[in-house]
Amino acid sequence: MTKAIFAGGMLIPVFDPPQTPEERDRVEKEREQRVDRLIDRICKSSPIGKKIVESAIARGISIGIDGDKGNSLGSYIPSMKYVSLNEKASDAKLLSTIVHECRHSEQSPVHDHTYTVYASVCEVRAMEADAMAHECAAVYQMRKAEPETYAAFCKRHGGIMQAYETSFETHKEADKAKAEAFKAWYDHAEYVEMYDRSTVDFMALGKLYTGGYKKDLSSKQLSEDIGYVEPAFFASDRARTVSEEIAKEAAKTERGHMRHALKFFGKSKIQTSADNFFVRGRDGKVTAPKNNQYQKNLLQKTDRYER
Repeated sequence: MTKAIFAGGMLIPVFDPPQTPEERDRVEKEREQRVDRLIDRICKSSPIGKKIVESAIARGISIGIDGDKGNSLGSYIPSMKYVSLNEKASDAKLLSTIVHECRHSEQSPVHDHTYTVYASVCEVRAMEADAMAHECAAVYQMRKAEPETYAAFCKRHGGIMQAYETSFETHKEADKAKAEAFKAWYDHAEYVEMYDRSTVDFMALGKLYTGGYKKDLSSKQLSEDIGYVEPAFFASDRARTVSEEIAKEAAKTERGHMRHALKFFGKSKIQTSADNFFVRGRDGKVTAPKNNQYQKNLLQKTDRYER
């Protein structure tokens, strides 16, 4: 028998453990021991990983293994203060996954249905890029002690690791290298779109909320929240390009809000936050945002504001 949990914008199947008390106790003990061993290996091989994991544990975050989670290596569930790991994943992959998910536990995203779809997409991207940049930094430190973890990460996210290594080996500054890894996360279009899709689907649930889709986030605010990436990046086409499909769905969501219910004529002309995206067509060509003034606002405003 299976059940599912909702995490990271996706339904993740969770398989029930064996039903006999003895078997259940044995499996849980083995899982706990495996987690303890993984944490110990992280602490021994990566100062960055050690700091992130120990901080999470000190804040009451639990780390556990929960059966086969399909293609998901792990997830962080804020409501439970819990990092859930895929039992079927190799130790090599789980070592970096623990760091990634524990980093998520340090973040304080604000997106909800009061924010524009554009703002939520930008914030979710930033939170995921940040977790990946910290994971990359930890894996780089693990490369000699845990070569299989390094190889597994490079196989999945080689561009991110290359960006980190090139910067760190040139400047010997972890924050600069981390910033380059952060930016490189945005370059894997198909991977990024997976998060964009989950975010747009979530935001579509706010159409009946009276205060929906009003607030926004400036580039300066995103930069301050992350702490090591300059504001100009968040206003760039590299950070703000979405697929044509995502842009259309984002616009459709906001146009469908209840405040527009009586606007029967010219509905397609209703401005939405989707006008702030650079849009990548199916031919790969990227077009500039319809709202040209918005890019100036991104860099000028320092606070969260309402439209």
